[in-house]
Amino acid sequence: MTSLVLKFPWFTALLLSMCVGTFLFAPNGSEWFSRLALDQSHPQNVLSWASAHFIHSDGNHVGWNLVALAILGYLIERQQRALLAVALMVGMIAVTTWFFVQTQFDVYVGFSGALNSLLVAALYVLRQRGSWWRGNEILWLVFWLAVIKSVYEYHQGIALFSATQWQTTPSFHLVGMVAGVSTVGLWHAFRPGR
Repeated sequence: MTSLVLKFPWFTALLLSMCVGTFLFAPNGSEWFSRLALDQSHPQNVLSWASAHFIHSDGNHVGWNLVALAILGYLIERQQRALLAVALMVGMIAVTTWFFVQTQFDVYVGFSGALNSLLVAALYVLRQRGSWWRGNEILWLVFWLAVIKSVYEYHQGIALFSATQWQTTPSFHLVGMVAGVSTVGLWHAFRPGR
């Protein structure tokens, strides 16, 4: 029983619960949605620096993010729960920082930017030990397809696999990937128990 409790992806479950809870209690257009979203006109709203990642514009937006978070969170957490927390935190910080640097969007919500840092972390934990390339060709293919998808979406201004009420934010996805690559690089170099 203890083994099952330890292996349960409780951190992923908590993140999923936070996304569902904020979607239900802070729907788009509500006062709470406005308070929790990143807003260029309110950079001093420190709460929104984290909360904006957990609120979503509509059901399609939250649905896609929940599926991706459940899969990526489970894959990472079953092997390295601490890496999940670190990659998520770095991804959220990078996306929030990018929000205040970029000028295209006045408001930002959603988990997809930070999810891209988790994609890189998931590919890292799934890799075959030893060679970075041999045995990992499929993971590299997934990574490069994700990069190509985000670059294409950035240049075309469209989302390939989802449609939400808001304009797609591929530059945030790319920033999340860069945060993930940086996190994994540092994690690999200074990993615990090395």
